[in-house]
Amino acid sequence: MEQSVALALERSPRLIEGRAEAASAQAQLEGASRLIQDNPQLQAAVGPRFRDVGNTVEISLGLSQPLELFGQRGTRQEAAQATVSSRQARLESLKVELAAEVRQAFGAALAAEQAITLAQDALALAVEGRKAAEERLNAGAASHIEVNTARVELGRAQSERVRAGRQHMQAHAQLKLLLGIAPSEAIALDGELRAEAAPAPTLASLAEKAVSQRQDVKAARFEWEAAQAEARLARRQSLPTPSIGVSYGREEDVNIIQGTLGIDLPIFNRNQAARGVSSARELQARQNLAALERFARTEVELAFNRYLTAQADAEVFGGDVLAALQENLSLVTEAYRAGKVDFLQLLIIRRDALDAHRSYIEALEELNAAKAQLLKAVGDIQ
Repeated sequence: MEQSVALALERSPRLIEGRAEAASAQAQLEGASRLIQDNPQLQAAVGPRFRDVGNTVEISLGLSQPLELFGQRGTRQEAAQATVSSRQARLESLKVELAAEVRQAFGAALAAEQAITLAQDALALAVEGRKAAEERLNAGAASHIEVNTARVELGRAQSERVRAGRQHMQAHAQLKLLLGIAPSEAIALDGELRAEAAPAPTLASLAEKAVSQRQDVKAARFEWEAAQAEARLARRQSLPTPSIGVSYGREEDVNIIQGTLGIDLPIFNRNQAARGVSSARELQARQNLAALERFARTEVELAFNRYLTAQADAEVFGGDVLAALQENLSLVTEAYRAGKVDFLQLLIIRRDALDAHRSYIEALEELNAAKAQLLKAVGDIQ
């Protein structure tokens, strides 16, 4: 099962988008880390000067560079770094979800294999039951009704075997889809479904663990940090932006070099739109984090209760129950041949035993699925 999880994490196309978003956020961080964000501005002017005594050509060149002096670069880096952490956490959250789906699909495939084995055993018992009914008919100890009923039971067992084979094929196809394996490629599953005897952790500890380590909660927390940093950046971008530079001019055959200082005065545009948008995003991110933490606790509680129910259901078949059912299956046909039970008793005992065994397989599959769901709710990938 764990090899299947590792293979899915390596091959699944569902992680492509998450990896691309993480790489994009990393590129944005590199851009935000540049010491100077804005490019320098080059200005040039040339034109004639008309005079009474000979015209001349005047030339001027200027180069200026805007500067961020109020911590904009550090705030921009904080926002970009929080975004990187958020994207990486989202990617890890996708991996946790994928791992849970693979574990459930793997358990379903194992259950399908057990169901096929059981269906084959039931078919063999039905064949044996028909032979026993025919032998008793020839000996004058049974009626044609018993033989016909045995034949109907054989057809029922054959139909159940076909249905089990179809479910087995579907379960394997679903697992191959998650693992990125070609439909024509055969796979052999190594593992078994069984009830767990280990006590489950407490609900309170699992809930706290989920809030602290779930990747989607971490991503929401980083998104809130990014929104806070973007709000601070929007406020600082409303402050005056100075720029320094140098200019060169030539006037009447005289070279003039000057230092320049400019200030962008935020009189009309004080970055009101960006400040409003960032404030709204910050509020949304904070509320989203609180809602996600509540959701994580609720999801853990539901998954925990499902796991306890599934564990109790699987434990019902423990001990001597399955052994007794298997013994009944082995003895009832011979008892029928010997005339110790009638055919109705044979059918009831056999169907009860087979139905109980099917229920046990379903209980083990549900326990496996419940465990996978609990791991996902807590945020564990393994």
